[in-house]
Amino acid sequence: MEDFLRGAFLGAAVGDALGGPVENMSSAEIKEKYGTIREMAGGGWLDLDPGEWTDDTSMTLDVARGILANPAYPVEEIGHNFLRWYRSGPKDIGRTTAESIKNYLKAGNWKEASQMTARTLNKMDSNGGLMRTLPVTFGYWNDMQKIAKWSAEICMMTHYSYEGATCCIFYNILVRLSAGGGSRRQMVSRALDLTDSFCREMKITPSRFFWHMIKHIQKDAPRVIPRGNALDTLAASVQAFLLTGSFEEALVDVVNRGEDADTAGCITGGLAGAYYGSGGIPGRWLDSLKKRHEIDAVINEFISYWKQKGMDG
Repeated sequence: MEDFLRGAFLGAAVGDALGGPVENMSSAEIKEKYGTIREMAGGGWLDLDPGEWTDDTSMTLDVARGILANPAYPVEEIGHNFLRWYRSGPKDIGRTTAESIKNYLKAGNWKEASQMTARTLNKMDSNGGLMRTLPVTFGYWNDMQKIAKWSAEICMMTHYSYEGATCCIFYNILVRLSAGGGSRRQMVSRALDLTDSFCREMKITPSRFFWHMIKHIQKDAPRVIPRGNALDTLAASVQAFLLTGSFEEALVDVVNRGEDADTAGCITGGLAGAYYGSGGIPGRWLDSLKKRHEIDAVINEFISYWKQKGMDG
């Protein structure tokens, strides 16, 4: 289990850092500038250092710390972390996330804040909830129902969207099923079945999720470009996971599709990292990763938590 955990968290950060410099570039622009991007390049619109990660990993670690601080009800702890991060003046923060944080400062309630945002922005299906959802899998490892519940609730702290919440439920269930290997297509099918069941229980009614995912996991499906909404980011990531045979090739596939490449890299990296384990991540990428001590600290806290709860078997 520890190897799946390390693989997932390190994989997500590596994918974020690999994709960050080509965020907002088209696949044609990436090809013209890099050929195929396979190394930690740095640069891009955020002027990143090679191996530097973005808001995706920052918020993922904030979610992880919040769950570890209070797994019974993590929302308030996660929210405090979001506020600290917001006030620190990060290089990048998504529009929907920023608006919901501002609304929280007015309303004092996360669900109310995201509902306020939903009434003023038409971007609630963006991938800002999905990009940070990975820690839910590991916080509630032995309880699929809790994985589903907290996936939705933590997503809707800022993104009040049934599509986004369902993407988070599906993704975390798939990461849970993927840990340890096996048939990837069978895992995806099982994750879809479980997601449908949990959404019915929780009265979450996405209008497009199941059609969108089933369409794009067919073997002859067109390649999805991750343009910043949760559905396309998730579909592109699952395609890359299914169509390749290693962690490196999955990341290279999805990042070179361009557009929201850092989030697609982060999501694919978390999934592929859980499946292939930390040993599947190229050492040259890990050696380049900035602020790795922050990621390792969260991983070690999860390992201690699992041992305390008898979950490390």
